[in-house]
Amino acid sequence: MDGGNKMNKLGGYITRLMTTVLDKEQEQFVKDLALSELIRLNVDVNEFIGKHTKDMYDKQKEQQEKQLLQEDNKNVKDK
Repeated sequence: MDGGNKMNKLGGYITRLMTTVLDKEQEQFVKDLALSELIRLNVDVNEFIGKHTKDMYDKQKEQQEKQLLQEDNKNVKDK
């Protein structure tokens, strides 16, 4: 299964959960379950974003440090 297909399915799932929460004819406990699932998904997404944002920041910082070290080494050789 490719990532795009999985994202489409997740988007549809989230949409169905939101529709369930807003459905005036739906039983309250079903609406509560749907809302609980949306909250869980929100936490999972926030954790994912936090982890991968930090990973990307760490990689970028590491790359900048390597570049500075290379420039320092070049400057030392040029002197």
